[in-house]
Amino acid sequence: MKEDKNLIATRWDLTPLYKSINDKKITEDIKRVEKICADFPKKYRDKLATLLNDALADIIKIDEIVSTMFAYFYLLSSRDAENEEIKKQTSMAQERLTSAMANLTFFDIELGKLSKSDYEAQVKASKLLKHNKPYLDEIRKNAKYQLSEEVETVLTKVSPFLSGEWDDMMDEMETKLEFHLKGKKYNLSEILNIANSSHKSKLRKLALDELNRVLASSNYQNLRVRALNLVMGEKNLMDSERGFKNIMSARNISNNLDDKTVDALHTAVAKYGAEQGKRYYTILKKLLHKKVLNWADRNAPLPFESKAYYSWDDCVKTVLNAYENFSPTLANLIRDSFANHRIDAPVYKGKTSGAYNYTVVAEGGKVYTWTFLNYMGTTRDVMTLAHELGHSVHGQLAGAKQGTLQTQAPMAYAETASIFGEMLTFEYMINHITNPREKLALLLAKSNDWINSVNRQISFSFFEQIVHEKRKQGKLTTKDFNDAWVKVSKDMYGRDGEIFNYDNMENLWCYVGHFMRPFYVYAYSFGELFTQSLFAVKEKNPKTFEKLYIEMLESGSTKDAINLMKPFGLNPTDAKFWKQGIDVSIKKWLDEAEKLIAELKLIK
Repeated sequence: MKEDKNLIATRWDLTPLYKSINDKKITEDIKRVEKICADFPKKYRDKLATLLNDALADIIKIDEIVSTMFAYFYLLSSRDAENEEIKKQTSMAQERLTSAMANLTFFDIELGKLSKSDYEAQVKASKLLKHNKPYLDEIRKNAKYQLSEEVETVLTKVSPFLSGEWDDMMDEMETKLEFHLKGKKYNLSEILNIANSSHKSKLRKLALDELNRVLASSNYQNLRVRALNLVMGEKNLMDSERGFKNIMSARNISNNLDDKTVDALHTAVAKYGAEQGKRYYTILKKLLHKKVLNWADRNAPLPFESKAYYSWDDCVKTVLNAYENFSPTLANLIRDSFANHRIDAPVYKGKTSGAYNYTVVAEGGKVYTWTFLNYMGTTRDVMTLAHELGHSVHGQLAGAKQGTLQTQAPMAYAETASIFGEMLTFEYMINHITNPREKLALLLAKSNDWINSVNRQISFSFFEQIVHEKRKQGKLTTKDFNDAWVKVSKDMYGRDGEIFNYDNMENLWCYVGHFMRPFYVYAYSFGELFTQSLFAVKEKNPKTFEKLYIEMLESGSTKDAINLMKPFGLNPTDAKFWKQGIDVSIKKWLDEAEKLIAELKLIK
């Protein structure tokens, strides 16, 4: 393969944040934050009834400095994961800043207790407060879940030493796992790649069997059981102390969602999403000429799947054209990211795996958005760029409009712009494919990605619901986790022997790191279906949609799901909303795929 020079040259310039890990400005900024935090109680305790504007101005300054610093540490670490100096500086800064910011604990508590008249009078008189009212309203709305100032202060100070440490330890343990297959040694990423991507069915099954075996026989699973019991026990205690109604309430509130909306999502996916998932796997089973699929066949490549390599220039051109066709405004924001070296694309030694986008609002309201990739030229990599650039334009628009406290949309709708970007690119690519087999491959690959984003994540959520409820009666055993895992899999994918056999998959729950952050997972499903319903509106009203969509992205965290969807005539509390998201996406794609399969006579 010819060296892709433009890809290799696509690297970050992080100097707008700091010059290096030893930049003296880092130490100076830590001292600045410590000083503001130390003075904060003296200036504002018991005075928010008249000094709320000044207090919020200090909080914004702190947040801008701290966000910039931790963005820099995270970005540096992604490029050089084994660098001990980065780890040392990050740990030092985290402990010092966490301790300093414990001085701010009283702010939320006192704000929640302000009289309505004192609060509204200050908001009316202050441009800053008026702008940040959604942020302040959210604090006041959730004040009933706050504990005493003394307790909240202690919890803030000890936060760097709680369950997050177990999470970090499990990540480190994960890198030490060894798998053996046909005389060769593999790490977790490599064995998963074989289990998911090998064109040989027997090799996929051998790889998954080895994964399941090693997870069970190594100390990794024992530690994961211990870690999750700790996380769930800690959560149960905090939920009880804070007065949350059920095990998902804390996450739902942080996502600015009501329980009814989240329940409607789960109900729709369990019924209609599972139905379409089984439809896809029935097609896959026939294309692979199998009576029953192994668990390792879920992501099996199709026999006619394209192995085309997209050069970096071709990838960028495809994604930019897709965005441009919808919105020149968004396309120009993407061009700015390239021009300012805010994208790091090639694979290189020391770089972590995966892809992400990181937006930060720095001092003075300056917005930076950084896109991280490991680009290898596949169709999926093209989609990944489109996805992360969706986050990028979202961050740039919200950051410029809302400022640091209201930029980041809750996780549940943070995926909206990224999935929308994927859909723009998918639509563009499908319209430019003339080969029917390539078109079929793209439709089925998109359907498979959908299942992993929607059905799989909701089955994970059901798994969490089972084990968190069970944890209230005491610690869980490995068997408890395994039994819950197999149950939710069969509920979502079909009974044993219907489509899948469930041999050697019962231990696979323990490498899902998201379970360390309870009920994080359903946000992926929420974001996918939320966006698909939205995308259907675009198809019906293309002329008016762009303006409404950009306004939605600009809103950042200032609106809940209901108010975000209101301008589009959609209601996410209704199960029909979620069913519509299923009907206009995977159901539509599988309808098209079945027509092409019949035309190509691929299934007898």
